[in-house]
Amino acid sequence: MDYKINIKFDLKNINNLNKIKKEFIELINLYIKQNEKVAFYYEDINTGSIISYNSDILFYAASTIKILVCLIILEKASNKEINLNDKLLITMNDLKQDTGIIKYQTNDTYYTIKELIKLSIIESDNTAYIKLVEYVKKENLKEYGKSLGAKYTLEYKDMFGLINSEDIIIYWKKIKEFIDNNIYGNLFYNYLSKPTYNIIKKESIGNNNFVKKYGSYDIAYHEAGYVEDTNPFYMIILTQKLKCNDKEEFVNETAKKIYKIHKLIYKKLHK
Repeated sequence: MDYKINIKFDLKNINNLNKIKKEFIELINLYIKQNEKVAFYYEDINTGSIISYNSDILFYAASTIKILVCLIILEKASNKEINLNDKLLITMNDLKQDTGIIKYQTNDTYYTIKELIKLSIIESDNTAYIKLVEYVKKENLKEYGKSLGAKYTLEYKDMFGLINSEDIIIYWKKIKEFIDNNIYGNLFYNYLSKPTYNIIKKESIGNNNFVKKYGSYDIAYHEAGYVEDTNPFYMIILTQKLKCNDKEEFVNETAKKIYKIHKLIYKKLHK
């Protein structure tokens, strides 16, 4: 299976690369051995150091894309173009299955935009997400993704589309900037920090908080966001292993190895 590896970090301050090389080779070998399509992307936020595998390969986005419609709405709310307390009607005909809790409602119900954002992130609610995309309009969301520099926003027949690491890192950098600087940043941060379902376990990343959004549908099984280590870093793991028995183990093993490499690189660069 073809693959592409990208490595970008300053070696001049590193005296002994043996440990880093060993961990890196183990991680790459883990990926080369996979029969399914897989990719990862690591970037140290402070230094810009990058290690990635198949960063340009496309996957079905599943729920990882739900961050984007929430971001654009929160941006518009901060510019007073949208009122988060405005209500949208979700009828019984609007209900979508799979993830979420709105699907259990028994009558047509109004939800505030803020509630729909919360449900889209925390519960990964499909009904809430589709309602928000219809509210913003899919074409406007595609243009928004393009304006950020992404190539493939919602490039597919449904409301989820395709992603690769090179596009999703653009979304997450924008989200981190928003969280750090916007009046609604703390709100978004709290939603992204407390989902009801997690793929990556805290012990896989040094018990640090992972500000993230997962995606799990059919063969898609992903997690992406940034880890709040002492030295924070972005981490994206995209896989088509949903129907495989080792999917959760594989994603967590990847996270463990990336975290170990991160600690080694940062220690060597900044000792």
